[in-house]
Amino acid sequence: MPIASTTITQTGQVTLPKVMRDILGVGVGEQVSFLSDGKRVEIVAVPKDPLTLGSEKDFRARVLEADEAFARGEFRDASDLVMRMRSKYDLL
Repeated sequence: MPIASTTITQTGQVTLPKVMRDILGVGVGEQVSFLSDGKRVEIVAVPKDPLTLGSEKDFRARVLEADEAFARGEFRDASDLVMRMRSKYDLL
């Protein structure tokens, strides 16, 4: 699991480290959301198409499924996802 640290400024702001921006696939002008269970905080990318997010329960189930697949060594190159998304939205 990648780890990164940052410093809180006097105004309470932090810079999202590049490694984390890369993992989330976000850049300048894009948004992230903060989710908390009261003990931990998760940062997630806000999808450009919010209709793809579904409910919070669905989202968390997809994250859990992805974590389990990753732990089993089952993951694909990002280009596979790009092609599937282009196909889904007729962008080929």
